[in-house]
Amino acid sequence: MSNQFDKYRIHIAELSEEDQKLRERYLMKLARGEIQGPMTGYPSLDKPQLADYNEEAYFAEQPKQTITEALINNNKKNMWRTAIEYFGNKISYRKLIKRTNDLTKALCNYGIGKGDYVSVCLPGIPEGMTSLYSFGHLGSVGIFLPPYLDIEGMISDIKFKNSKTLIIMDKFYDENKEKFDRVIEETGLEHIIVVPTLNSSIMGKFLDFEKYDDPRFELYNDFIKKGKKTPLPERVKYEEDMPLAVVYSSGTTGLLKGVMLSHDSFINSANSYKAIGFNLKPGQNVYQAIPLWSSTGLIADGATANYYGCGLHQDPRFEPGTYTKNLGKFRLNWGVATTDMFLGIKENLKNFKFRMQVALGILNYRKLEQVYIGGTFSTPKDAKEIDDALEAVHCPAKKKNSWGRCENGSIVTAEINGHDYPDYSIGIPIPGAIVMAVDEQGHELPFGQRGELAVHTTCGMLGYYNRPNIDPRMFKEEFSGIEYNFTGDIGYVLPSGVVIYEGRKNDTSVINGETLYNFDVKKAILEDPDVRDCEVFAKEDNGENTLCAQVKFYDNSVASTEKLQELQRRVLYTFWNLNYIPETMKVRDSFPMASSTKRDYKALKAETDGYVRLEKKLLNIYQTK
Repeated sequence: MSNQFDKYRIHIAELSEEDQKLRERYLMKLARGEIQGPMTGYPSLDKPQLADYNEEAYFAEQPKQTITEALINNNKKNMWRTAIEYFGNKISYRKLIKRTNDLTKALCNYGIGKGDYVSVCLPGIPEGMTSLYSFGHLGSVGIFLPPYLDIEGMISDIKFKNSKTLIIMDKFYDENKEKFDRVIEETGLEHIIVVPTLNSSIMGKFLDFEKYDDPRFELYNDFIKKGKKTPLPERVKYEEDMPLAVVYSSGTTGLLKGVMLSHDSFINSANSYKAIGFNLKPGQNVYQAIPLWSSTGLIADGATANYYGCGLHQDPRFEPGTYTKNLGKFRLNWGVATTDMFLGIKENLKNFKFRMQVALGILNYRKLEQVYIGGTFSTPKDAKEIDDALEAVHCPAKKKNSWGRCENGSIVTAEINGHDYPDYSIGIPIPGAIVMAVDEQGHELPFGQRGELAVHTTCGMLGYYNRPNIDPRMFKEEFSGIEYNFTGDIGYVLPSGVVIYEGRKNDTSVINGETLYNFDVKKAILEDPDVRDCEVFAKEDNGENTLCAQVKFYDNSVASTEKLQELQRRVLYTFWNLNYIPETMKVRDSFPMASSTKRDYKALKAETDGYVRLEKKLLNIYQTK
């Protein structure tokens, strides 16, 4: 970094708090073009995206409160509105708060209070959100366990803070009985509260649910009844950095990691989304289509909706077809999910019954005004396919990208209205967040230079949960004192403030001693108009790494040796380096989806059949198209 840049950093670090605010306003006016002035060329200083914020909302002083206080205080005029809709049952804000109080008393009856940990294994169902607000009332912490977490990790995480109570959906237990029985025995869990899948549905009032022989097991409603006469404890008072929930990273790039979030993570996220222009107000309906053990499911698709008095539609079935039908069936305004989930519209359009229901207005997508994609790599072709599918069902919205990580408290960047975003963009940072690219030494790079993305946000984690061997890779900027988190993602920031995402830092292959990014090769292959989707990685072959590509065509009838060699030439003409050329290829009809609703890369790399080997010597590198 230049001496001039270092001096500037020292200068701004010495500014008073009031002068810092004036500087922020100056940068905002600069970004809007209202005034002229010098720019530093570095994202952390220029912050051109400030021009897109709601200025009053961004600078407004927010009340210091717990997530449960916010639910009650913000919805005093919304008590009659629907807070959660679940299989025909509409739960008003008044009923949600009553359910929260009932669960709080039941937990208190079992001795759970401030600082205690409760294990939760629930998808998007009413009892899941009720548990969050009950923990907020008591000052306890929920460990929102994915049912597919490895058994040793689950045992270790439950025992780490001596959790004695597990709240679990019956379907999760029944389908993984052997696993959970071992977890229960080895952790010493004393209370297993089983929530029937349809407990909060209209049908739940009429169905008899399975009883369990083990005395440690009890049905959720029986558990609630036991605590009815327990006095409701006083709500805990807000404390800075008070823990609230443990959520989990997706595991697509390694082992699942528990991430500790605070009340501030939830409250600051909600305020940031509103300030950036997200339409969140009473009467809006949001779809909670991402599991609660993900910060996006618990915060962006969950607590943020209730924070602003929106209605939250829940369905525990994480299936693209079901998800996209529900968007029209319930006239939803908001949808945040992965690319594959939204492509369910395209698949549904192949069904005559679905098209007729759209034509007759039974499925109505005209109110769907926000369509945000996150959690998976999204290409320009994905955008076109989703936008075409939305147009076909008369939806006025266009697909928008967003990006975030559990470590950073869900959404960090998002596309907003009034902008044209380039390919592979993931929007601009939300208010309070700074995104920059850094080099291998951790030094900030100027606009336009590729590096590892680093994030500062007021919505981030307190730290990893029970993962002492994982380096969170935090660093403090030398002069400003601002703490950043290395994300492991590769990209860069444009002078407009738009962030470009390219891929994972560890998505590499070593071919003939040269390290290359797989996503670079993937993008080159995706440039072919016949290619719908692609994944690239290395496989060991006779003791050597061989670059492989799995390809999905729009029409697999075009697949041939000649076509695959044409893709090889495309890669060659892009990089002029033989190491970048995949030697083995596989044509496939679809890519597998993991339980996290993201692409199952582990399953992809484990496949051994169906590959075609294309020797590089067969490739005439001088051949022209």
